[in-house]
Amino acid sequence: MASKEHFLFHVDEGVGVVTLNRPERMNAVNWELATDLVRLFRELRFRDDVRTLVLTGAGKAFCSGGDAEWLSGSADRPIPGITDAPLERYQRKTPAGPFAELTRMIVEIEKPVIAAISGPAMGAGLAYALACDRRFADRTARLCAAMVRLGFSPDCGVTYFLPRITSLSTALMMVETGRILEAEEAYKERLIDELVDEGQALPAALQYAKKLAAGPSVAVDLARRCIHKALTATLDEILDYEAVAGTMSADTQDAREGTRAFVEKRKPVFKGQ
Repeated sequence: MASKEHFLFHVDEGVGVVTLNRPERMNAVNWELATDLVRLFRELRFRDDVRTLVLTGAGKAFCSGGDAEWLSGSADRPIPGITDAPLERYQRKTPAGPFAELTRMIVEIEKPVIAAISGPAMGAGLAYALACDRRFADRTARLCAAMVRLGFSPDCGVTYFLPRITSLSTALMMVETGRILEAEEAYKERLIDELVDEGQALPAALQYAKKLAAGPSVAVDLARRCIHKALTATLDEILDYEAVAGTMSADTQDAREGTRAFVEKRKPVFKGQ
């Protein structure tokens, strides 16, 4: 198991498990943690031994959002619009910095990322959960677009994912009021895909992730890419892209194994190659 104190990482049967590890702060994300997680996701994109990821939190929370100390402007690193300290060049161009970059990396890692949610998933934590391919949550889960509660407009991609996953009216309600949705309501609004008993979110997410990791992972990753592209593409563009992706996946050992197994009427043995 790799550890950088504020996050933990280990690999279990092809599944990389990323655990936010600030339980005393309900896994709130500060600048340093966000930066380290972005670096981790960039590295994992190129690791063939990690075919799927599970994102979760230590203790009684998934992620309570941005760390209040940083958001208040009392930390060493400046925050645009709140502190008077000069900003470095990177932050002038990207005010949310690695907080928003982490949302991008959850998608651009080009491997399935599964969220295992217990307790609060709020603010940026909600954004990270929504960016994942699928969300498993237990009955302690509480979801909230909390930014408005502190006087901030939403960030980290919350307004991109919410209307695509739930209804437009629910998305508007969440970002306008900051109301907390308990697990049952969040499940009803499709923000949670699988609602399980308390303490079972991580085991359920791992079970699902291991099934994906044991599959033809190149084809899975390309299919995932097609879905994300389809959110902003025309039908003609997607038909062309699917043709390219199909050709790419056909040139894999797994495609040859899959077709042989079908003809031989046996279960395929995929190797992710």
